[in-house]
This record gives sequence, C-alpha cells and structure tokens, in this order.
Amino acid sequence: MRYLSEVATFIACMGGFLFGYDIGVISGVLVMPTFATTFGINAAQAADLKGNVVSFLQIGCCFGALLINFVADHYGRKAAIFGSSIVSIFGGILQTVSVGKLSVLIIGRFFAGVGIGANSMLVPMYIAEIAPRKLRGRLGTLWQFLIVLGICVSYWVDYLCLKVLPPSDLQWQLALGLQIVPGVVLAIGIIFMPESLRWLAAHDRHEEARCTLSKLRGLYESDHSVTAEMEAIQDAIDCERETSTGKLTEIFQVVNFKRLWTGSNAINYYAPVIFQSIGITSAEIDVLATGVYGTVKVAFVFASFFMIDTKLGRRRTLMIGSAFMCTAFYILGTMTKLNSDNNGGSVGGSVGSLGYVAIFSVYLFAIGYEFSWGPIVWIVCSEIYPTRIRAICLSITTAFNWGNNAIIGKVTPIMLVNIGWGTYFLFGSFAVVMGLFVFFFLPETRGRSLEEMEEIFQGGIFVHNKIYTEPKKDYFEEYKE
Repeated sequence: MRYLSEVATFIACMGGFLFGYDIGVISGVLVMPTFATTFGINAAQAADLKGNVVSFLQIGCCFGALLINFVADHYGRKAAIFGSSIVSIFGGILQTVSVGKLSVLIIGRFFAGVGIGANSMLVPMYIAEIAPRKLRGRLGTLWQFLIVLGICVSYWVDYLCLKVLPPSDLQWQLALGLQIVPGVVLAIGIIFMPESLRWLAAHDRHEEARCTLSKLRGLYESDHSVTAEMEAIQDAIDCERETSTGKLTEIFQVVNFKRLWTGSNAINYYAPVIFQSIGITSAEIDVLATGVYGTVKVAFVFASFFMIDTKLGRRRTLMIGSAFMCTAFYILGTMTKLNSDNNGGSVGGSVGSLGYVAIFSVYLFAIGYEFSWGPIVWIVCSEIYPTRIRAICLSITTAFNWGNNAIIGKVTPIMLVNIGWGTYFLFGSFAVVMGLFVFFFLPETRGRSLEEMEEIFQGGIFVHNKIYTEPKKDYFEEYKE
C-alpha cells in the first residue's frame, strides 16, 4: 500500500482526537443547566467538583502513561494501543450512564484518563517507529493537530448541546458520550495497521519486520532501500544489546538521562481562567473559547505541519516558540496590571483597549505554542531514545507532562488570586527557561534516523556549539525522487 505509513499514522492519531475532546468537553458539561441538579451539587461545591473531575482524569493519565510501557514492550505497540482504547471506551460509557452518581462519573473520568495517558505515550512512539525519517516530523505533527481539533470540536459540541437541545440530562450525556466514537474508530482501525518495525526487529521477528517495512515504504522486499533500512535497524538493535546493562541502569546513564529531561512540556489549558481574570463576561468566554481561540490553535498546528521538516528544524522552532510565548505572557501581565490599576486594584471591569490587547496576547501564546512546543515536544520525545528503553522513557516523560498539567491546573487559580498579574510574568519566565534549555541541551534531530540518535547524543552535556550538518542523501531520498 503506497500510503500505509500515512494511513496508520492517521488511525493511531485518533487517540489524539480523543485526548483533546475529553479534556475540552468537561468545561462545558459542568455549566449545563441540569448537570448540577442531577448530581445534587450546590454552588459552594461547584469549584471543588470541577477540580476533582479534572484532576482524576489527569491522575488516570499519569497511571496509564507509567504502566503501559510494560504492555508495549512485551505484547507490541498495536496490542497496547488497542487495549488502551478499550479502557477509554469503558471510561466514556461510565461517564455517560452516571446519572445522579457522582462517584461513577469520577471513576469514568479516571478510566478515560488511563486510556488517554497510555495512548499519549504510545501513539507518538508508534509513529516514530514506522515513519520514514524525512516524514517523521510531519506525521508526528498530526498527533498534536488532532489533539487541538478534538478540543475545538468539543467546544462546539458543548455549544450545540446547550443551544439546540432542550434542558435535560441528554445535553451532558450526549457531549460526554461522543468521546466513545473516536475510541471505537481507534480500537477497530489499529487492528488492521502494521506493527512497529523496531518492536518486530527487537523481538527477532525479522521476516515479518522486512515484510512490514516493504509495505510501509511501498517497495518490494528485495528493493535495496528496504535492505539498507532493515540492516540499519538491526545493526542498531544489536549494538544496543551488546552495550545494555539493564533498562533502569541505562536510563540513568548520562547519555540517556540528559535525553529524559527533554520531556518537559509547556503550560496549557489556562485560557478560560485568563479570560475571566481580564473581566470578560461568561457569554463572551463561550464565543472566544469555542471560536477564535480554538480556530487559532488548529490553524497554527496545521501550519507547523509544513515547518517541522524544513531547515528550520526542531531546535530553532522550539526557541522561536519560546520567544513568542515569553512575549505573550509579558504583554498579558503588563496589560492585566494596568487594567487592574485602572479599576482600583480589582480584576475585571469593562473590557477596554487594555483588555483587548490582553486577549490578543492569549492568542499570541496559542500561535507560539501550537507551531512549536505543542507538536514538537511529542515528536522529539518519541524519536530520541534507543529502541530498548524507548517505551519506559516515554512513559516517564509523558507521566511527567501529565503531572505538570495537574499541578498547573491546581495552582493557577490560587496564583491568580494571590499574585494576580504576577502569574503571567512567572509563566513568561518559564518560557525563557524553556528556550535556554533547548539552546544548551537539545541537539537537532531533523532528518536523522532513529538509529542515528545514539551518535547525536554522545559527547558533552552542552550541545549549543555542535554544528548541525545536513543529512546525506540516502536510500529514502532516492526512493522519494
């Protein structure tokens, strides 16, 4: 099949759509008119409920990301993705039928989180292990694109359920129940997709690996390109076996440990809180969050698809993205401070010119994040580790990401109350640190095969002074031409 790599990537990335949808849909569900009454929630409990519902999803994601590597290494990437999808579907069903039973809703969120967290580790790894090196970045970007598409769709689903359906439990049940659809598509679709090349080779299933490689590249098994790539994969695996000292020991070797820390993710999912802090009414929040903000995110992830494998590369794009985010946060902090001063020290008030500049800075952040740190972190983390420890390292970095999301989700409202506009200057400073981290520690990986990563990360800790040379023309380029 000529485009098997692309088809397999798209099917696997339905896990990203589920990821985005499940995160985005809950904010609208919590304000639907019958939701609070059905679960017996009063106004005083609403804030705690939202925190619990959100945090249990993220706790589940941490568990899923950490535990799934044992399944992925032993039974294969396909089986792990299938199993994670079934868990997500089960979580979605529990949420949908949890009428009047808050504990069932929270348990459903937890199980959905387990499946989502597992797939957020599995899918980027699966894509990296099947994609041609020259398309690995673009195919990896599809994961982030479907995440933000899922978020955007969830906003509109919430809106339509509120506006079209009469007030009833069906509003929130339909919104939550629709998450089952992408889970089913992923579970069924992955059955017909190929297994990871690297996993097959690592488990000495050489003939199957060669056959799979020929199908993924659309070439005959006897083609010299297939032979050359297969030899490179096997040589790297043999080398890893010779130097292996055990997975846990390998993780803490300098060459691998410095790779592990590149799994840090940027701050996300804060826009509604910021809109409130600059005084926008709830009706306006609905329009902004579901319309412009979601559209901006989708548009610039789509733009990153055309940037990721250009000469700009991973490293420069991440540093440019950090500059965008830093600028956005500092502008937001300044405008919020001035707006607060104009309103006698309180947040809110009318949305004047300062407020609109603040709103623009939120979208500037979305632009900077979605063409850089949004998609590229998943790609880099999925491609830099040796095959032998790729699953466990991705489990740790993905769980670290979810843990940070949980912390940000918990402390941001507290920070906004206690330090106000200073929150944004702190976030902007984090963006500066992120850019400096990339400059000093992250080498360029564009155009390199997974088997070349060991060589790229050898040497000293600091990589900013390494000269990046264009990869030589290889068998894949000849095939593409």
